[in-house]
Amino acid sequence: MANGSSERRQRGVEDGWICVGALAGAHGVRGDVRLRSFTDDPEAIFAFTSLHKGANGPVIKLKRLREDKEGFIARLDSVKNREDAQALKGTGLYVARDVFAAEDEDEFYLADLIGLDAKDESGARVGFVRAVENFGAEDLVEVVLDKALPGLGRFAFIPFRKAFVPVVDIKGGSLTIAFDHWVSIHVSERDEDDASGASDEAAT
Repeated sequence: MANGSSERRQRGVEDGWICVGALAGAHGVRGDVRLRSFTDDPEAIFAFTSLHKGANGPVIKLKRLREDKEGFIARLDSVKNREDAQALKGTGLYVARDVFAAEDEDEFYLADLIGLDAKDESGARVGFVRAVENFGAEDLVEVVLDKALPGLGRFAFIPFRKAFVPVVDIKGGSLTIAFDHWVSIHVSERDEDDASGASDEAAT
């Protein structure tokens, strides 16, 4: 059975910490670094007063130099040469989860969903949340299913709406999905596609 906790670590959400950016290698010979920001407003990464090199790692001071095609060129106070900058490639930059504390206990951040058990409306586990994606239309909860569905596979993208995700229990470590409803819609769409394809072949 897949492990939601390991997925949280891989996705940059560790207990009490959230990854807000990453160092992407050296730029030039003075120790400047390439920086990728994961915040909604990319510039916001420079506003954190306690930015850590790794989850619960040492605090670093980050200075913005300019924008780059893949993010920013920045300078760390502890890096003085290209070799040291290059050695940091792939290092995640974290802030304490408390920085993002919601004002209401019923509020949460989308990152909090990663790693939660996904249950159907009867309470039976069907998988776990791998990620929350948005391909332009709406937020989608990506669920890795414990058992593959015929014709649909192991990965389900569930619209993050009340109709499909009626309950989110962060403290309980799970969310509830209207799973049968979602499956019926996708099976119907698949059957329509198959029928359309068959009609096109018959016409030719």
